Amino acid sequence: MPAPPPAVVAENVSKVFFSRTGDPVWALEDISLTLEPGSFTCIVGPSGCGKSTFLRILGGLEERTSGEVTMGDAGHAIPTAFVFQEHGVFPWMTVLDNVAFGLRMASVGRREREDTARDWLARVRLSDFAGSYPHQLSGGMRQRVAIARAFATGSPVLLMDEPLGALDAQTRMLMQEELISLWEAERKTVLMVTHDIDESIVLGDRVIVMSARPGRLREDIAVPFPRPRSVDIERSGEFGELRARIWELLRDDAQRGEDAA
Repeated sequence: MPAPPPAVVAENVSKVFFSRTGDPVWALEDISLTLEPGSFTCIVGPSGCGKSTFLRILGGLEERTSGEVTMGDAGHAIPTAFVFQEHGVFPWMTVLDNVAFGLRMASVGRREREDTARDWLARVRLSDFAGSYPHQLSGGMRQRVAIARAFATGSPVLLMDEPLGALDAQTRMLMQEELISLWEAERKTVLMVTHDIDESIVLGDRVIVMSARPGRLREDIAVPFPRPRSVDIERSGEFGELRARIWELLRDDAQRGEDAA
């Protein structure tokens, strides 16, 4: 059988903003990236390098200045689901309604969307909180709601912008393992921005290293650890070597950014 088409193709994507004085500021320059169906790819890079801008362009939340983006077969648009750092859950909705929200926007019937939402709440161990409101949950629980909502949409592509960045270290490690488990069961195509090198290695099949602004693709690194995977790989010497390699790529750009601040 022929290989399935790529889930996402970005070709020479660039983005320019204009300062208050009208001067152009290039956020991204000629980024090309192909994501295969069912892959998990992480992007790391210095602060302000355009990682989040690139993610928003892929998801249709930001206009590109030049280049092409193809989502799905033969250019047919496919829906994407987002998970943001601040969980993005609606404070006025119950947990159940939050998870069902994407299905509601897709005009899925009430019975079906609630059944789907309850299934995903069970999978993230929040069934007992279906009638609760976000302010009644911990930060980790709210992020599980956001992740469940993204998966529940049925979208084949999930775009995640530092989804675990606001969590404490212990909760973050637990959420990494939970996210790995959900992704391995569903095999969605995931593109995730993170500032955490260790997290990018634990979660990703690939780590895309971006340069300082204007953001360019500096290196595309294959992660060698087999699936299924857990955070235990962090104890291996190979993990330490890969972390050091990625840090070397980032350090000079990060230092230049500090000097320019």
